[in-house]
Amino acid sequence: MKLIPLYLTLASLFSSAAFANDFNTPVSYRYYQLNYTEVSTEDVDDQLKTYNFSMTDLINPNAFVRTNFSYVNKETIIDEHNSLTMTALQGLYNVGTRVALHHKVDLTVETGAVYEFAKELEVKSNSVSVSSDDFDDEFGFNAAIGLGIQLSHQFEFLVDVAYIDIADSSEIEYSAEFVINLGPNFALVANGVKYEESIGVGFGLQFGF
Repeated sequence: MKLIPLYLTLASLFSSAAFANDFNTPVSYRYYQLNYTEVSTEDVDDQLKTYNFSMTDLINPNAFVRTNFSYVNKETIIDEHNSLTMTALQGLYNVGTRVALHHKVDLTVETGAVYEFAKELEVKSNSVSVSSDDFDDEFGFNAAIGLGIQLSHQFEFLVDVAYIDIADSSEIEYSAEFVINLGPNFALVANGVKYEESIGVGFGLQFGF
């Protein structure tokens, strides 16, 4: 049963490419992207690593869809002999709209569903390791507002603020991306993310279609 939402997420990811259109926009809206991000918390010895695959597609001049699939790994070091590691899979499907504020600046607003599943906790103490996957799948929603800025034909800059609510937890996420277009269908991405008590950086590859 846990695999059904995953199949639906992947199906929407690839089928949405059929709606691809060529529109004159200041920043890219039609691409696949691979990302790796590390997030750390000040004064706490833990680290969150995220491996992300996403697809964004502009389906008409003013509307787009965005699908993300992420593997999340969070390790908390208690001391030199004890640690906790939490892993999970997350799927996200958003619909959004773009408003041209300037011929080189877009305002974007998007919202959608979040699904977290396959969560597992591993506890290590000295040489003993115990794992548990007895966790319920969790649904939630998110909403974001952002700006997409064309700095030049080669460089793009994107910033947004998102509210994410899953089950009984919620957070505000601030993120930024700097995109370097190396060709008509290939770009390098540097990204940063900030939460209330943590900050992270990452990098990625973007493939246009």
